[in-house]
Amino acid sequence: MIQQTTRRNFLGATGTIAAAGLGLALASRASNAAPGAPRSTAKMKITRGEPIMTGTDVFVRLETDAGIVGYGDATNHFLPYSAEGALKEMIPYLIGEDPERIPYLWESCFRRLFQRGGPATGSALAGIDQALWDIKGKAYGVPVYQLLGGLARTKVRVYGHVSGNTAAEAARQAVQRKERGLTAIRFRAFHSYDAQNFHEHKLAVRQQIEYLEAIRKAVGDDMDLILECHGRYDPEWAIELARLAAPYRPLYIEDPVRHENPEALKRVREHTNVPLAIGERYHNKWECREAVINQWVDYLRPDVCHCGGITEMMRIAALADVFYITLIPHNNAGPLGTAATMHVALAIPNLTMIEAPWANGNAQGDVVRPYPRVESGYALPLEGPGLGVAFDQERAKAKPFRPPSLQPRLNATDGSVRDF
Repeated sequence: MIQQTTRRNFLGATGTIAAAGLGLALASRASNAAPGAPRSTAKMKITRGEPIMTGTDVFVRLETDAGIVGYGDATNHFLPYSAEGALKEMIPYLIGEDPERIPYLWESCFRRLFQRGGPATGSALAGIDQALWDIKGKAYGVPVYQLLGGLARTKVRVYGHVSGNTAAEAARQAVQRKERGLTAIRFRAFHSYDAQNFHEHKLAVRQQIEYLEAIRKAVGDDMDLILECHGRYDPEWAIELARLAAPYRPLYIEDPVRHENPEALKRVREHTNVPLAIGERYHNKWECREAVINQWVDYLRPDVCHCGGITEMMRIAALADVFYITLIPHNNAGPLGTAATMHVALAIPNLTMIEAPWANGNAQGDVVRPYPRVESGYALPLEGPGLGVAFDQERAKAKPFRPPSLQPRLNATDGSVRDF
């Protein structure tokens, strides 16, 4: 059964038990140490690791000889079997190692593989990295954000989503999100075209503006609106979208162009003052480099389950901070990946808000619980040790993995391929 950790019992019980358990385990291996020798000379060791495929998620479990177990989220909904395969390649490099050496193990998993980078590596490494931080937080009886330097803020602003096949439906949902206390929402149009496996830039731009106008009228001027493009447009159509969207004051346009050629952003940037954001398909700091140092975007959107985990997201945040670019992390994860996102968001200085699909309704989690509590549009810190969530191993094993469905196979009017 899942047991949720509360703030009241965390410091008084869980932290004491975790620290005592670790101390006994380490002390038993340090009995031959000289008097006065630092206890840290006796280290934990990673003894076992495995991917866990359950539901639509890919998790990783790491065990130690101190009895502490860490969990991470390596879910990639588009390439789950690739993420699982990459985990199987990386886990052997961890066995026998000290789980507290997180930067060393990150580099070991990344650089010991001759072929590296990309979504499978990014997701697998993300899950491993999260599990290592989970172990370390549990070992010291503190939340991961404390190990990252402590609270840079006491709460994290969140944004929700709306969808719908018509502008009226999207506007209705937007009002519901506002009534829930959210102060920002993200939307994209062209759902109705997706159902037809069809995309044309001109029609999609027209529908995006139709939705944007309807939502702005429904929620008023105070709510921030995020215009999602899914990387579908060629530059000239992204420029046209930005021109037409400007009067409705979107907070930013997300993923306006395809991702293969980052320099395409330059052309869009030169033709609009509407803020731009990109990053959910970046898998490490190197892939963020051009957009950041050329200042083609106003916001960067890495995903802690795709970009190499907590360690790499902290590095990406530091790179962006040099250029006064703030993070709005992408997050479509369940409670485990969401928890990892929250710990980084609480610790870095350059953060605007995070994506929060769980805040759209009353999501509870299944294999992992809980989600962060949201009050007045802000998520509050998880206070348990490590990532602050509980993983139900029995439920995970009992829940079969569901293979991903095919994405819409979009074509243009002339039958040529368009991007999903």
